Amino acid sequence: MSSSATVFRPLLALVVALLGTPLMAVEVGDNAKHNASSKPLAEIPWLSGGIGDEARDEMRKATASYNVHIVFSTQQGSYLANVPFSVSRRSGSDIIAGVSEGPLLYIKLPPAAYRISAKIDGAWQSKQIQVGGTDQQVRTAFVSKGE
Repeated sequence: MSSSATVFRPLLALVVALLGTPLMAVEVGDNAKHNASSKPLAEIPWLSGGIGDEARDEMRKATASYNVHIVFSTQQGSYLANVPFSVSRRSGSDIIAGVSEGPLLYIKLPPAAYRISAKIDGAWQSKQIQVGGTDQQVRTAFVSKGE
């Protein structure tokens, strides 16, 4: 077995376990929680969170460092947390996967075409995005189709 298979098997098990985690609607006035981020030396850095004023302010300060900004919400405007997500190249190969701790997910991607997917209401939604130069930011949202 290759060393990369040994490393990715536990990660895959974690992602599969997290995919079954229910989503929760979060009100803006909830207590601040800590934001989550990729490992410091990750090839594709990302930051998620934004629950509560303090965490949202911390996320806002970091916006310039990330060129893809995603928001998860319900149709009524309530924010969602614990949203499984993945980013893949157009070829279909996943480059990152994780769970967004809060309604805001920021990712730093090199210029290229990508498919971003999020599991909301028990079903995966996908969006195609094109990331340009370092000065351009891509903003998108995933909205719950449920009530």
